[in-house]
Amino acid sequence: MTIKEWFQKKLFGRSGIAKENGKPDPERLTFINNNDALTRTRIREYNIWYGGDGDELLNYYTHANMYEANYEPFYARNKRSYFWAISSTETDIKRTHSGQPRNIVDTLVGICRFPTISSKVTGDGQNIVDANLRKIIEEGRLKDVYRQEQLPLTLVEGWGCYKICWDKDISDYPFATYYRAENVDFIYKSNRIVSVVFKDYYTAEDGKQYMLAETRSIKYDKDEDNRYLAIEYELFRLSGSDDDIAAAEKIDLKSIEKFAELQDMKVSNCNLLLAVPCILFANTSKVGGYGRSIFTGKIDLFDDLDQCLSQASNSVRKSTPVEYFNADYLERDPKTGMPIQPHAYDRKYTIINGQRNSDGTSTGEAVQTTQPNIDFGQYSEQAVQILLQIINGVMSPATLGIDIAKKDNAEAQREKEKVTIFTRNGIIDSETLILKSLCSQLLCAKELMDSEKITVRDYDISVKFSEFADDSYENKLEKLGAALDAQCISEEMYMAKLYGDTLPADEFEREKQWLIEHHTRPRDEGMLGIAGGGANLPGMNGEPTLENEANGEIGAEENV
Repeated sequence: MTIKEWFQKKLFGRSGIAKENGKPDPERLTFINNNDALTRTRIREYNIWYGGDGDELLNYYTHANMYEANYEPFYARNKRSYFWAISSTETDIKRTHSGQPRNIVDTLVGICRFPTISSKVTGDGQNIVDANLRKIIEEGRLKDVYRQEQLPLTLVEGWGCYKICWDKDISDYPFATYYRAENVDFIYKSNRIVSVVFKDYYTAEDGKQYMLAETRSIKYDKDEDNRYLAIEYELFRLSGSDDDIAAAEKIDLKSIEKFAELQDMKVSNCNLLLAVPCILFANTSKVGGYGRSIFTGKIDLFDDLDQCLSQASNSVRKSTPVEYFNADYLERDPKTGMPIQPHAYDRKYTIINGQRNSDGTSTGEAVQTTQPNIDFGQYSEQAVQILLQIINGVMSPATLGIDIAKKDNAEAQREKEKVTIFTRNGIIDSETLILKSLCSQLLCAKELMDSEKITVRDYDISVKFSEFADDSYENKLEKLGAALDAQCISEEMYMAKLYGDTLPADEFEREKQWLIEHHTRPRDEGMLGIAGGGANLPGMNGEPTLENEANGEIGAEENV
């Protein structure tokens, strides 16, 4: 029984029966010893690829070859043939990692910047709620958590969860921490998450390992006829697999000083978990309600790309010119009298003894140089084709800065960029729901800290992501300027979209007035900026101006 199953039994009663999302598939499990352990292995593999460190990749597949393949000997057969797995048994080989898994994720994170978040609930006729929300985002470093943890790790691992915490010793405002896929379990009932299990691991001075499980569940009180939030703690001493309850010993919290002050908590009349599950892409191939990694189905291609780059790198090394030296021309060790081989970067030197002339000298040249002819183009072309298959359905090559079709016109390039836009739209749709729920529950936690109860459950949160996939100032200036000239937007909207909240209020107002005076007035007054009520002015209709007269151009038209 896994720890998740143990909590399911505790939550649903003695039977411990929980509804599955689909019919069990015994055929799939024929060659799988432990499905949960296999899921954790896959998550670790995704994280290793995202890390972008060749040494970590080599270490992971070396360990997988020696140990993990023994636990799943049939299911993991394909991974034994990976380039990284086979090369782990060799020493004299240079391995090149492309780093593309991290590039893909970081690029998607970069184009899904942190949105503008606000609340439409003012509170007592003032902006108290919105001020609290800004303070929560600022003090809790929510932008950094979103950018550096939640979004990239959810893309890589498939799921995770925000946990809302509060501690008056630290701050007067609640904050959110992100739990990775390995450290959180979701318990469903009727296709809804009714409980979240957060797992934290500790190691004592004596080397013993512990797992603190915090469970947040929505329960129903029949006596009071309402739902409430139950926060409960369980402590386990680990002695084997961290997910096997049989290898874990449940112990009293009071037995460890660090956890002695932890107490279960009940929040009456509350149907909020004060936790927000993060799932960007649904995983329809598995049961359990967990998400899908953006690397799903791409690991084989990542390995092929590294193999191609490594072959190209080794081919370059082998194409280094080879020099053959006559032994008579080599410097000799004064102690041993043996020839000293020249030292250079990975060059192979071969001594040619040759034949002797009648006077004792050697025949032939002193040094001969040869260089093999290797076709490097095939590796470059193959690497491009593999990379195109990797990003297929995820993003355009141009998004990664790769120009593979220089003959494409602007319209063709925009069509290719639509793939990136579709992926971005899918991500921000999911993130909008996640951040709305998170910020609303953070404000609920603020009320809980101040009054020990929750009365407002929905703060009508507004989450607005930038409409620009390229959020640079130059791109905004070009697009918004064209819209303003075409009278598609007002000056106020132009300023709001171009500068946002980057300018102080007085400077923002001053720039807006300048824009109205220099852009609106010429447009309303014949695009000349001179008041005339529509009357003809000097210089119009061929009439002479003072400048024409000064230059002696009067009557020039008649002379022509």
